[in-house]
Amino acid sequence: MQAEIRPAAGRRRRVTPETITAAGIELTLPKVTVKTLAEKLGVSIVAIYNNIDGIDAVKDLVAEEILRRWDFPAPADGESLRDALMRLAIDLRRLVHGHPGIAHYLVNIGAGSHHALAKIDAVQQRYATQYDLSPTQAVWAVATVAEHAIALAELVHTPDRRQNQPAMVARDDLSVIPLGVDAESRSLDSDFEWSMRAAVVGTVAVIGDPRFDER
Repeated sequence: MQAEIRPAAGRRRRVTPETITAAGIELTLPKVTVKTLAEKLGVSIVAIYNNIDGIDAVKDLVAEEILRRWDFPAPADGESLRDALMRLAIDLRRLVHGHPGIAHYLVNIGAGSHHALAKIDAVQQRYATQYDLSPTQAVWAVATVAEHAIALAELVHTPDRRQNQPAMVARDDLSVIPLGVDAESRSLDSDFEWSMRAAVVGTVAVIGDPRFDER
């Protein structure tokens, strides 16, 4: 966990879009408010208000900068389609857990997200070229795997998720569940990867189905 960066006593950081954005990234999106930004920069709340169009606009800037800094994983030379999509999923989970609150922005990237959209377009072009996919196949495959990875990382395979396999195995009033779950807790990484492997295998099968273009 990185040490919190605060301005030195008696010194104030200049209030600019860049310093506000940097402060927002340090705070994390859920904690970005006018008050926390002012405290982080060592300035007054009025100084923050005078330099922003609203807190939602600030959060948009912070999210855009997070995505601008992130290297959207493209397929490596010689990498299989399944492996490339799995690596995409794992990197997205790392991004979601490393920047709380970014999941909402990832699933709502629109035409106004210029940097993020340009990166996504370049990666999807690489998928289309390397795996001989149509634009529709490339876009759908990347988007589908990304959506599943973001959702699982944000809602299911979270850092604070409780593991209760031993308790499930001990339930003698159930017939199937105790036999179908592992007696020992598995790592969250393992659970996530197996869930995503199912999504990846399904995605590859669907885009290869002759009926895909008729959907």
